[in-house]
Amino acid sequence: MESTFSTFISSKRLEKSISLRQFADIIKISPEYLSKIENDERPAPSSDILMRMSEKLLLSETEKEDFFDLAAKSKLDSSIAVDLIAYINKNPTIHKTLRIAKRYNATDEDWQKFADFLVEKNL
Repeated sequence: MESTFSTFISSKRLEKSISLRQFADIIKISPEYLSKIENDERPAPSSDILMRMSEKLLLSETEKEDFFDLAAKSKLDSSIAVDLIAYINKNPTIHKTLRIAKRYNATDEDWQKFADFLVEKNL
């Protein structure tokens, strides 16, 4: 079964033995709103709430990436994950690179080569 934002939040909260009401209080939203998020009746909340959720759940870097990706997928407008938006916005070269990639129709293979290059460079 593919993980969704709602199942991810619920399972991480339960792993930490935090009740829905406690978690809602901790992240400063209503229990009803959190319940709707966890039951897939509402998409992921605002970036401020997402940041509080990830902080309070003590997510690892990999878990945060999954969390933000799932949050973006849950939104109807296919948003970009909030952690990536901040990174992209503070790096103007990324904007230029994305425009070039779009102009020349970069393929998944092209991006994979670039990702592999970055991983190798940082090993």
